Amino acid sequence: MDTEENAISLKTLKKHGWGDLELRGYQLDGVNWLIGCYNNNHGCILGDEMGLGKTCQTIAVLTYLNKKPVTSPNLVVCPRAVLENWQVEFKRFAPKLKVVPLIGAKDDRKTFCDDIKKKSKSGEYPFDVLITTYEICLKDHSFLQSVPWNILVVDEAHRLKNHESLLYRTLEQWDIGQSFLLTGTPVQNNLMELYALLSFVDDKKFSPSQLDHFVAKFSSEDNKKLEELHDLLKPYLLRRTKAGVLKDLPNKSEVVLYHGLSPLQKKLYKALLTKDLEVFENSNPNAKSTSLMNILMQLRKCVNHPYLFDGVEPEPFELGDHLIESSGKLVLIDKLLGHMKRNGHRVLMFSQMTHMLDILQDFLSYKGYTYERLDGSVRGEERFLSIQKFNQSDETFVFLLSTKAGGQGINLTSADTVIFVDSDFNPQNDLQAAARAHRIGQMKAVKIIRLIGRHSVEEIILKRAEDKLKLTEKVIESGQFALGNQRLFASNRSELQDVLKFGAEKLFNEDNDDDNEDDFKKILGPTVDGQWTLNEEDDDDEKIESISDDNNIAPQSMYMFEGTDYSNEPSAEDKKTFDALIEAERKILENKMTGERATRKKNSTLITALPEFTRKPRKQLTPEQLEERRKKRKEAAEKRAKQAEEQEIKRAQELRKIK
Repeated sequence: MDTEENAISLKTLKKHGWGDLELRGYQLDGVNWLIGCYNNNHGCILGDEMGLGKTCQTIAVLTYLNKKPVTSPNLVVCPRAVLENWQVEFKRFAPKLKVVPLIGAKDDRKTFCDDIKKKSKSGEYPFDVLITTYEICLKDHSFLQSVPWNILVVDEAHRLKNHESLLYRTLEQWDIGQSFLLTGTPVQNNLMELYALLSFVDDKKFSPSQLDHFVAKFSSEDNKKLEELHDLLKPYLLRRTKAGVLKDLPNKSEVVLYHGLSPLQKKLYKALLTKDLEVFENSNPNAKSTSLMNILMQLRKCVNHPYLFDGVEPEPFELGDHLIESSGKLVLIDKLLGHMKRNGHRVLMFSQMTHMLDILQDFLSYKGYTYERLDGSVRGEERFLSIQKFNQSDETFVFLLSTKAGGQGINLTSADTVIFVDSDFNPQNDLQAAARAHRIGQMKAVKIIRLIGRHSVEEIILKRAEDKLKLTEKVIESGQFALGNQRLFASNRSELQDVLKFGAEKLFNEDNDDDNEDDFKKILGPTVDGQWTLNEEDDDDEKIESISDDNNIAPQSMYMFEGTDYSNEPSAEDKKTFDALIEAERKILENKMTGERATRKKNSTLITALPEFTRKPRKQLTPEQLEERRKKRKEAAEKRAKQAEEQEIKRAQELRKIK
């Protein structure tokens, strides 16, 4: 890295064509560090926490290193969702650089590539920077491999954590001078993934053949080994956090709100647990962990909303209060958004499940709330328009996002509230999602709200994700690299079984919750002029509360709730209740097989309290009623088609204005 005497200043950058952004001190340090790595002829990993400006630091470096004529252009590879954002940032911060995108239909890309080949025969290229996506890298591998790239920038570079992935193997074949990897989560799971990134930026220093030796050597907690590892990483990895460098960034706090399950959800939850009894037989050699994981995913769907299962919602389907009342989570969301709307907040709502976003979209339409939506099915131009519309206008109340598609690289600082409808197994993904709002440019305090189904699998998922996050933070911040081969969630069938048994005793034996009106002002804190008022001690998730904390005193641990410590594994009562449930269902199954249906409920008080999830026999409809149903479905379909057409026309008009 350059010494302080010859460090690159903002004045120097402007001489090279830098635009109107006044870089912060730590950003200039990052620019100098990147240039130092380039001058030392090795790649690097810029691992700053999400929201600290990795994009502008990278553009500043490309601006400073730009030379004419262009014999070796630069390549930026990024998620499709943020490609337009990269273009906008280049135009603003480095207006003199010629930047072109490689996207679009196959024929259009072929024409573009053929044109570039013709123009570059003399050894010069008609652009300074090319921006494209991971997917196009695989599709247009032949052309991209033929270009002698100066610097390859990979945004959201944790995509390269698997050295055997197709993207990794494709990129490492190309003619690249240096590689800059940008990721807010340089360590997600284990040392193997970190080594994959290090090997990509310098395969001579971190040879793939030395992977096993590296993991074995640094998986211990020996302090000397840890110091050695830190010395090894210093030239290659730079990591700063918002808490360390952004003293003027408004505070954020996280609140965990617990909700109960509706009677319908409890019936369905029980039915899912007892659907396949054999997977809980430890003596069964054919039982697979994949079956248990499938049950886990089904239970997560159940806790979100029962309508995520086919055949549960009423037919013909019409919007109504039943959409809210059938899910404890949506009952809470209904009250929560009402509170947010009355107090002038704007909300980002994240879910893992696109079908859950469908239900939330129906709910928002039913309640008359304005919204935008972004998930993997939304095209790139429409994504950009949705983000731009949300940030430039206060009219939109809610932005619905899938955690995967909406959690990377986009800026939504117009919102001051983030709601996680469900949590990711990997907490780094949720961190990235929350950083859409809590980042440079945010002028308000940010409230992060996590919704958790009480006594359900969501409780233990959150606990294990928190444990994983704490360990990852130690890896980067404190130098404790003893990750070994950490598993993402559960490493064997026994652990998965315990996850599924968690909370069974209280979930199946207590009355339905959430009948009382929740005091959101007490739980979430006061609002002044549409802004959360947070104390200094609330910063960076230090204050985590529960909606059922009547005294408004934050518990010692977010997992202490109503006298139960959820940081432990499933309680003895949970296992006892679960075993009783399984045994009762087994007896019912045996009685069905022997024809003794009449006695199947006489000796089972548990089953009396927990009726099976079965649908009532469908009522036979008359021809007139069938015709009326068909008519209503047709009218509803026509209405949806008309709304979709109007929305498409509106977006096309907005896109033409931008162009």
